[in-house]
Amino acid sequence: MDEIAASERFGGRVAVVTGAGGFIGAALCAALVADGADVVGAEVDEDRRDAIEATGARFAACDVRDPDRVAATVAGADLVFHTAAFIHEGDDMDAFIDLNVRGTANVLDRAAEAGVERVVHLSSVVVYGYEDPTTQDEDAPLRSYGIPYLDTKSSSDRLARLRGAVVVRCGDVIGPGSVPWTLRPLALAETGRLAIPAPGDGVMLPVHVNDLAEAVLLAALKGEPGRAYNAWNGERISFGEYFDRLVEPRGLRCRRVPPAVLRGASHLQARLPAVLRGGAPELGANALVFVDRRGSVSNERARHELGWQPRIGVERALTGLLEARPEALATAPPMANRASAGASP
Repeated sequence: MDEIAASERFGGRVAVVTGAGGFIGAALCAALVADGADVVGAEVDEDRRDAIEATGARFAACDVRDPDRVAATVAGADLVFHTAAFIHEGDDMDAFIDLNVRGTANVLDRAAEAGVERVVHLSSVVVYGYEDPTTQDEDAPLRSYGIPYLDTKSSSDRLARLRGAVVVRCGDVIGPGSVPWTLRPLALAETGRLAIPAPGDGVMLPVHVNDLAEAVLLAALKGEPGRAYNAWNGERISFGEYFDRLVEPRGLRCRRVPPAVLRGASHLQARLPAVLRGGAPELGANALVFVDRRGSVSNERARHELGWQPRIGVERALTGLLEARPEALATAPPMANRASAGASP
């Protein structure tokens, strides 16, 4: 993979990646294979088999909500990387708890029973919330908002650390296959519907998926069990600037709309019968929270303790998108609601 040397750091090790069909899971499979691991890509969606096998991983059908399937999948593994989660902005708290919390518990339980050496759990910087204007580090309290994705990410993060997993809290993960930060914004901009709360100054915490994969691998090698590490590239950029730079080279635009107007439109759309709106709302009211962060987080622990050095900045990432094959930028579904997803909104 780009920027990740095939150094055989994981030579002879069996590594299981849950959510292997997702954006982050697939990148992690490829990174591990390049680094010498024998990789099992665990995925609930069997239609993702070819994509997973294209990374060099072996496909295993596995729903992390099924304890028996998880036990069979992790048997014989040295390492488990848990990325499977719902990541969308929907409101079904029970479904989020079932996958994001109980699924995490299943993975931790079955990994312990199988004698797995190390579990790395993929969390997100969303656990710090969106309102604090300061720069928070890994010792800051985790937040609950009544938003299923945020609340279950905080819960599964706490659970993973209590059970001795190494936790990586990823920033806003960018790259060609990112649903929230590439595919969906482009699809919305094509029809003139890409809009964010004015003035668009919410703080983005970007990290390229390849850099994130390296952070996760380093966490497996050097991370302290029960400890969390923030992973974003440290580049200061607002969501407004990012979306402008994403869509303007394609002759498109990102509109700034008063927050109250956007919230009202989101609530109105959500109340429309599904037959009139064509399915789930494209951007629910919860989604507006994800582009209006007020503060930042520190990545110094990952840099100092893991030796992580992010290499791909926003400019290079966006240039890569312009050069990407058309199929890599295919239109995405409105919400990334698959159980294999593993990215931060």
